[in-house]
Amino acid sequence: MGDDREFDRMLEEELTALPLPDDTVAEVNPWRRAMVRIVWGTGLTTLTLNFWYLNYLLPAVGVVLLFLGFRTLRRENRWFALCWGLSLLDLASFYVGRVMDATIWARDLPPLGAALALLGLVRSFCLWRGIRAVRRCAGQEDRAGAAAALLTFQCALVALGLLGGGNLQLQGLFFAVIFLGLYICIMRSLAKLPALLDGAGYVVRAAGARLSELAVWITWAVLLAAGLLVAGTAFCRYPMEWSPVEAGEQQQLEEIRDSLLALGMPEQVAEDLAPGDLALLEGALSVTAQVHEEPFNDGREERSVSGRTIHVQTVYDVRELRLSDIAVELPGGRWRIIHHFLWQAEPGLRTTECISLWPTTRDGFDGWRQEGEVTGRLLFDWQGTTYEGDYYSISTEPYTTNSFFWGESQSTDPTALFSLPRRGEYCRGYLTYGVETVEDGWLLDSWINYTHQVKWLNYPAMTAQEYDRSGIWNGFGAFHTAQTAIQFYPASEAEKGSYQTW
Repeated sequence: MGDDREFDRMLEEELTALPLPDDTVAEVNPWRRAMVRIVWGTGLTTLTLNFWYLNYLLPAVGVVLLFLGFRTLRRENRWFALCWGLSLLDLASFYVGRVMDATIWARDLPPLGAALALLGLVRSFCLWRGIRAVRRCAGQEDRAGAAAALLTFQCALVALGLLGGGNLQLQGLFFAVIFLGLYICIMRSLAKLPALLDGAGYVVRAAGARLSELAVWITWAVLLAAGLLVAGTAFCRYPMEWSPVEAGEQQQLEEIRDSLLALGMPEQVAEDLAPGDLALLEGALSVTAQVHEEPFNDGREERSVSGRTIHVQTVYDVRELRLSDIAVELPGGRWRIIHHFLWQAEPGLRTTECISLWPTTRDGFDGWRQEGEVTGRLLFDWQGTTYEGDYYSISTEPYTTNSFFWGESQSTDPTALFSLPRRGEYCRGYLTYGVETVEDGWLLDSWINYTHQVKWLNYPAMTAQEYDRSGIWNGFGAFHTAQTAIQFYPASEAEKGSYQTW
């Protein structure tokens, strides 16, 4: 029996003397494994890359790494327990922020940037104190220089962010190089944190967890994907109200309508006019109408060969949107302008729509004076019934526009916002306003920009109005803008009817 015990003792000594591979040590060492996750999580959430959606993807990974790292160490001391609680808040705030970015209502929330920045500072402070506490327990020097440097760096970033609204500018290459250099040095110091306890003889015990790390990653990915899908589907539209059109609403105004049709007004436009707008056209003297069809698809390429030259042109088999621009002349030098649109094919995505109106009474056109407000209505057909609704808003409040040619400028031109119905055919509508002549010889010149979403990838969610005011033009972003204008000189029959469209 004594020989057996001696043999067991000798065998245990031999096995414990065998050197284990570094990766095996890291696998069974809770401190090293947790600190590696914390270091990587800190790096991915502190500074991000603003291209290829990495500014969203990298922090999405970083917040989970921080959670997993602090979850392992949460029983070690109270500071790591606080870090774990703050990492839960990081997860929740990141989730809410990213899901709200998939909606058009995120800009209506109060700014949370300052609160989240403060949360990051508190977490870095707790990390600094937690590392110091662990080193004291291990009999090492009570300091954590890398964590202190990280805290100082983040304090500087927050201070500069608060000062960024003033005269301080950090867009120069000099500042960028300095901050990048400091960040690299701090990250190199943080990379040494997992090895702090090597050889100290102090063992950190991992806190238990109900969910495995794989389950945490899968749950996070599923919840995030589901939240983005639901938010992007349900909350990327304006609230609209629709009601059936009253049968025979133009019954008492048939004479006016027939007169307009005889003068050349498109039949669809005449039928869509509300009774109040139709009544304003009584006694019309002339109608100038232009119709333009705009494609909202990529079309197809068609090649032809002429000698040694290959000609390539884009052919559109379908032009989804028909735009009709109409000017109705009334007695007394008055005119009524109507801008009508009709989706004669499936519009595709039905999120937000924007019509920007440049009326003939805008700045620089002093020969005209506007009568009344801009009005209009929306219509669509579904299962044999025609429905109508009002625009979500028709605003003339001042706003800032950006243009590649003219830069930033202020405008008060009317903007109409709405969403197409989730289902329905022949979605259509119009805007109308009246003008009167102040001085003869002025160009009657009225434009509209119709902006519609054509690509599903639109994150963070941008509205058609934001696209229209951003100065971005077709070919960039998720939207397409159709622009038409009616332009002619009422006093000159030779030039009447000249029309330009882009």
